[in-house]
Amino acid sequence: MVFHEGLLEELISFAPRLAGAVIILVIGWAVGRGLGKGISRVLDKAGVDDALRRTPVGRAIEKAGVSLVHFFDLIVRWFVYLIAILAAVNVLEITVLSNFKNTVVTYLPSFIAGLFILLIGFIVADFVGDAITQVGKEAHIEYHAILSTIVRFTLYFVVLLIGLSTMRIDVTILNI
Repeated sequence: MVFHEGLLEELISFAPRLAGAVIILVIGWAVGRGLGKGISRVLDKAGVDDALRRTPVGRAIEKAGVSLVHFFDLIVRWFVYLIAILAAVNVLEITVLSNFKNTVVTYLPSFIAGLFILLIGFIVADFVGDAITQVGKEAHIEYHAILSTIVRFTLYFVVLLIGLSTMRIDVTILNI
């Protein structure tokens, strides 16, 4: 009988935390949807789809059947959802989940910074490659296409190394 009483007391003390976690999740869901839709409207009006469609990242996202604006909508939504989930885990005060949350929270900035570096770096690499192609055509340089491709892929490789390193992914095997 003592076991049942202790279990009942634990459940009663856990109920408010569970209710708080559920409320946080519902609010996070609503805020995530709202922010995602707002961001997608702003990006759509700014013409981000057309600008990023010319990059390899943009083409890869489009091949997956997702518009770039919708992709950013999903990123914003899931970022807010993740924050809500982490806050809900914190409210629940479950040790295993709290430890996992701490690991995620410490890794997340590195991951986001790495993604940002990859995105901006690939856009810059494409811009430089296109600029070399354009200048080579105008100057009638014989092997401008090859030079442009070599520079573009060299920049892709460097950006990939920097982005993955920023994400704390070991890239020593790729170092030459």
